[in-house]
Amino acid sequence: MSEPEGGDWEILKQVPIFAGMPDQVLERIRDAARLVHVQKGEELIREGSLAMGMYVVKSGLVEISKRGRNGTEFCLAVLKPGDCVGEMSIIDIQPRSATVRALEAGTLYVLDQSSLAKLYATDLETYAMLVMNIAREISRRLRSADQALVDMGMAVEGRFLHDLPP
Repeated sequence: MSEPEGGDWEILKQVPIFAGMPDQVLERIRDAARLVHVQKGEELIREGSLAMGMYVVKSGLVEISKRGRNGTEFCLAVLKPGDCVGEMSIIDIQPRSATVRALEAGTLYVLDQSSLAKLYATDLETYAMLVMNIAREISRRLRSADQALVDMGMAVEGRFLHDLPP
C-alpha cells in the first residue's frame, strides 16, 4: 500500500485498538491495510456472514445495526472517523454479530485476517499488542452495554446468582 496522503495515518493514533503503539508498529499495520471507498447505503458487513477482517473509518459515517427476534432492525451505533468495527473477528471465528452500512460516502481502512496472520508470522510482539488492545476495547464495550441494560431496567431485578435455577 502506498503512503497515504499527508497526516492520514494520524487517525490511527486515535483508534483505541492502536493506542500506545509506536510509529513503527503503526507503519506495519498501515502496510497490512488497504483503502476501500464506499457509497451511501453500501453494506460492508452483513449480520451472520463469515468474518474476514476489520475496518477503521477514515471518512464518512457508518451505522451498526442488529435484527431483533421479531426481525426489526435496530441501530446500535453510528461510527465516525477514527472508530473501528469488526475487530471481534480478529479474536474469534464467529459469524458477524451485526450489519454495518455506510450512512454516507466515505473511505475505510480494511485489515483482513490474512494480512494480520502475516503480521503474526513476522512480528509476534506487534500482533500480541494489537490483540490485547482489541480485548481491552471489547471489554470496555461490554461494560458499557452492561450499564446500558441496567439503566434501561433490562437486568433481572432483585435476583442474585444463587437464586437463579441451575
